[in-house]
Amino acid sequence: LSFRLIDICQCVSPIRDGTHDSPSYLPSGIPFITSKNLKFSQIDFDNVQFISHEDHELFKQRSCVAKGDILYAMIGTVGNPVIVRTEVEFSIKNVALFKFQDSPFFNEYFCYLLQSPSIVQQIEALTQGGIQKFVSLKVLRNLVVPLPPLPEQKRIVDILTDRLSTIDKARTATETQLKAAKALPAAYIRQMFDSPEAQKWKRKKLGELTTVVRGSSPRPQGDSRYYGGDVPRLMVADVTRDGMYIKPKIDFLTEEGAKLSRPMKQDDVVMVVSGSPGLPGILAVDACIHDGFVGFRDLNTKTLINSFLFYYLKFINSITDAQAAGAIFRNLTTDQIKEFDIAVPYLETQELTVNFLGEKISNSRNLQQSLQSQLNTINKLPAALLRQAFNGEL
Repeated sequence: LSFRLIDICQCVSPIRDGTHDSPSYLPSGIPFITSKNLKFSQIDFDNVQFISHEDHELFKQRSCVAKGDILYAMIGTVGNPVIVRTEVEFSIKNVALFKFQDSPFFNEYFCYLLQSPSIVQQIEALTQGGIQKFVSLKVLRNLVVPLPPLPEQKRIVDILTDRLSTIDKARTATETQLKAAKALPAAYIRQMFDSPEAQKWKRKKLGELTTVVRGSSPRPQGDSRYYGGDVPRLMVADVTRDGMYIKPKIDFLTEEGAKLSRPMKQDDVVMVVSGSPGLPGILAVDACIHDGFVGFRDLNTKTLINSFLFYYLKFINSITDAQAAGAIFRNLTTDQIKEFDIAVPYLETQELTVNFLGEKISNSRNLQQSLQSQLNTINKLPAALLRQAFNGEL
């Protein structure tokens, strides 16, 4: 079954947009809806600006929004079509307005149509890019759209509504499982170090077990004498990306720059101390650390193995975060870190602990990958379903 293709302006006219003016905002008044207020097929009235009744009456002359119309974001994250289902009056800006008086289109059908791959591809091909995307009225007025008979439109809407609802439920269930899987590593670590047995382990101050050194950065930042060489310099993003064993891939120093930084050795434990304080890692290669890190040199491996220290620092991460000073950009001091109480069981116990946590966390990561793959598949289903619908294949 194929549908007749028509120019959109033959059946939806006029296609308008909101005001181009920037009115004065008030503490209360008429809601002023922009692209950012179109979310999840709804109009977000909770985070709006308000304008005067006088400005609203003026803007209505250009674009008077009524129940049953469709709004479409024209700037930023373009799209997000929403059917107006409220009698509340509001004005619009950076939003296209589709009206359906005397139109052969069923608005529910048309709303789904605007999300279909064929329409999205038409719009993307003609959309102005740059830093912030923008789709013009000219683009929207030149769309070519499929127009089946009205009963067929309603049949398509019924099928799409039912199947997309099923997909949404599957997505929500998978997202919930994925969130739980991501929480497993921290749960395993807490379970291990909060156990009654672990509470009996002897403890020492971290400063007694290792030499705590603060990172350093050559100045000025970006100077070609110091930056852009072959010596890797660790960044916080490397730690959040790699997890336990870190290989810096983002920033590099010259040999001269490395002399002004803080070199650390492969297998040294390091920890973030500013911004996201308490996040540990183990270096997979020799690298320098900047002043947003501390490194733990000369670890007494006859007393404490590096991987056990890593897991224990993960365990007390919430404590280190609470100790950090400053509301916006938090920091841990070297003196605070030296005073950390570190559990120091027998080496055999440390090795058993590391092996147990390594296996559990590896299994949880595999589960995360499996669930993420499922979620990626589910997220592709709406586009495939919409493509079928508007190709006449449902």
